[in-house]
Amino acid sequence: MRSPVASRAHPRVIGAALLVATLAATPAASADTTHKRRRDRLAVLALGATLYLASETVFKEALVPDACRWCGTNRLDRAVRDRFLWDDPHQARKLSDLAAYVAAPVAAFGLLALAGSSDDDPWLRFADDAIPVLEAVVYTQLLTGAVKLAVGRERPGIHFTDEKRTSEDNLSFFSGHTSLAFSLAVSAGMVAHARKSPFEPFIWGAGLGLATATAYLRVAGDKHYFSDVAVGAAIGIAGGLLIPKLTGSLPRGPGKRTRVVPTGNGFAIVGQF
Repeated sequence: MRSPVASRAHPRVIGAALLVATLAATPAASADTTHKRRRDRLAVLALGATLYLASETVFKEALVPDACRWCGTNRLDRAVRDRFLWDDPHQARKLSDLAAYVAAPVAAFGLLALAGSSDDDPWLRFADDAIPVLEAVVYTQLLTGAVKLAVGRERPGIHFTDEKRTSEDNLSFFSGHTSLAFSLAVSAGMVAHARKSPFEPFIWGAGLGLATATAYLRVAGDKHYFSDVAVGAAIGIAGGLLIPKLTGSLPRGPGKRTRVVPTGNGFAIVGQF
């Protein structure tokens, strides 16, 4: 006959053993799934980035409209141009390039890297944080490029002055610099919010500040009308908000960890929930 103690202990031991086995096996399966998803997302991102770069380099001359399809302007765009146009628009253009292509990416990715620097695996954490931002940027820029080519709006610098003509003359609507900067700012802010990062206010503040400066400088540089940068900002914000959610790439939180520890009566799960 089995003792009462053995009868009571047997289910507890089996349950504890099953719990330990399950918890030991689950991280491995989850890690495999996570790595596969990461590779899949990076592969799609690489394809999207390749398409965008090809449209901006190899195929651009064949794709850009030879003549403007949207050649006119309106009272609001003219008034804003008259108010904010710099005496030296070329200087404003250089600053807009620096803001959109240097300062905004450095702020977004640099602050995300700094926020995750204390993680157990900061490089893997950074990769997971960077993927949703890159998705927002690449897919937003693909949409931006397609709309620019389809609409064919004449730039204000061509419409109002005798600037030297280039292949960029009829790609005013909507502003790619602006959609880029806002998609960077908002997607990085979304990642910081999902992580519950203490750096979140700085990521939002720096990103949106640089994006707003980029939009202003594109008007000051006579490369875009107000309506171009307004729509570019709206598309960038929408892309930053929606694309990481639609792709499911946002991180799920600050990465709380649990572990199984022995107790006097069996086992316990210790951690933060």
